[in-house]
Amino acid sequence: MTMRITVLGTDYEGLTIAVGLATLGHSVIAVDTNHSRARRLQRGTSIGEDIDLSKRMKLVLREGQLKFTSEPERCLAEADVVIIAGVPGSDSDGIPERTAILRTAECLSGAIASFSTVIVTARIPTGSCRILQDWLNDAMYTGAVNVVAFPIFFSQPLGLHGFLHPDRIVLGYESEQPRRVLDKLFANMLLNETSIFHVSWEAAEMMRATGGTLATGIPGESTTVLAVDETKKAYSRVGQRR
Repeated sequence: MTMRITVLGTDYEGLTIAVGLATLGHSVIAVDTNHSRARRLQRGTSIGEDIDLSKRMKLVLREGQLKFTSEPERCLAEADVVIIAGVPGSDSDGIPERTAILRTAECLSGAIASFSTVIVTARIPTGSCRILQDWLNDAMYTGAVNVVAFPIFFSQPLGLHGFLHPDRIVLGYESEQPRRVLDKLFANMLLNETSIFHVSWEAAEMMRATGGTLATGIPGESTTVLAVDETKKAYSRVGQRR
C-alpha cells in the first residue's frame, strides 16, 4: 500500500502532512526551495516547538520514510501523488493570488510526470483547483492528472495527532478517477473508521478558507450529496466570475 509522495512546502502544515504520511507507511519527499533549510530539516532540526512532531520526524527520517530536498525536479518525476501544502509567494496568514497558483502549476507541468493525482491542502482562492486542472490538462496534453482539494483543519501544537486521527476527511474533486488513489492513500485512516466526505472543488476550498467552520456542518453522507450538489453550482458561479 506504500505510495511515493512529494510534498511541496515545509511550513508547519506541510511538515505535519509529510511526517504524518510517512508515519502511515508512505515514502515521502518534502520540498523546501531554501537549500539551507532543507539541509537542516534533513538533519531533523529547525521545526519549531512541537515536541511530538519533532520526535516523529526524526523517527521517520531515521527509517528512511521521509526525506527533504530543495530540488523538486527528480522527486516530482518519481511521485505517485503530489501535495501542494504551500504556495510560493504567499505568507502563512494570507490566501495567495491566482498568479502564485499558476506559478505552481507551471512547475508541475514542467516536470516529466509520473504522478496521477495533485492534492491541494494549501489555503487558496475559490476556483483555484479548477484553474489548476485546466492548466495541467492544457500543458500536459493529458487528462490523466487529477486535482483534488483536501482541506485540513488541524492546528498547533497538536497538528500531527489531528492529522493522524481526524474526525472526518473532506475531499473535493470533479471526476471519479482519483478515487482509487485516494482510497489507497488514506487506507490506514479508513481502517480506523474515519468518515470521508466527497464534495466539489469549490466546497472544499471554501471549507479550507473558513478554517473548517463549514465542514463541521456536514451532517452525514446522504445529506452531503444533496448539499454539495447545490454548493457546487453556487461556488462554480463564484469561480467563473473571478
